[in-house]
Formats: sequence, C-alpha cells, structure tokens
Amino acid sequence: VTKFHSVRPPQLPIRDYLIRIAKYFQCSRECFVLCLVYIDRIVKLHPDFTICNLNIHRLLVTSVMLSVKFFDDVYYSNAYYAKVGGVRTKEVNVLEAQFLHLIDWRLAVTSEEFDQYRSHVCTAASGGSAGPEHPPRSPDREEDEDLAMAVC
Repeated sequence: VTKFHSVRPPQLPIRDYLIRIAKYFQCSRECFVLCLVYIDRIVKLHPDFTICNLNIHRLLVTSVMLSVKFFDDVYYSNAYYAKVGGVRTKEVNVLEAQFLHLIDWRLAVTSEEFDQYRSHVCTAASGGSAGPEHPPRSPDREEDEDLAMAVC
C-alpha cells in the first residue's frame, strides 16, 4: 500500500478519468506519452510497486500533472489539478512529492524514449497488439481510439 492507494476503487472508469483530465488540463497530447514514461519508470525502479485499480487514478493525475508542469509552457495550480482529479489539494501536493521521489526526480525524456513510448501507444490504438490481453477493436472503442490516436 502506497500514498497512491485509495480505500476502494474510484467509481469513474479509467477511460472516463483520462477523458476528464484531457478536457480540463488542456495540455498538449505529448504530456500523455510522458505520463506513461513516468509511470513506467516507477515500475522499473521499484519492481515491488504494483499498479492496480486502487492506485491508477492517483498515479495518472499526478503523472499527467507533472508532465504538464515539465513540458508545457502554461499550467495551472495544484489546487486546480486536485479539483479535476477529485482529490484534496493537500493530497495532490503529497502525491507530487512522492511521485518525484519514486522516479528520482527524472522528468527529462530523450526523443528516442519519447518516440518509443509514442509508438507503443499508436500500435495499441490501431489494434496492432491484438492478443489475449488486447482484444481486437470494436466500434464502441472508437472514442478511446480517438483519444489515443490524438498522440499519433
């Protein structure tokens, strides 16, 4: 259990949560690729760290918030991001510090690393990763694909 864990899973599905973040953060699409890089860094640096339905929402809001602050020219206050993410400002401040600690304050991403993660997103969005864990695309996944393809 980490500071990112909630007591029970949030009711808002991850897809809807990401759509909300995209709508209200008004950040560049590159920030969502950076978000994946940052979360993956946590997993690689801390193999015992498990992503689950109790922590993914807080990880996403914190990761996107940090990517916006690092990459974009304009960003909002932590109070604003907390409101959008459905957490208290005090909590988002703690999550931000914890996240930075977990990734050893490494926010810089090389262009090669960015391109690699972006490519993974585009492949998954286009259905290129179909398999047991990745079912083939269906018409009701169109909105998800539009969001993901915006980065491609």
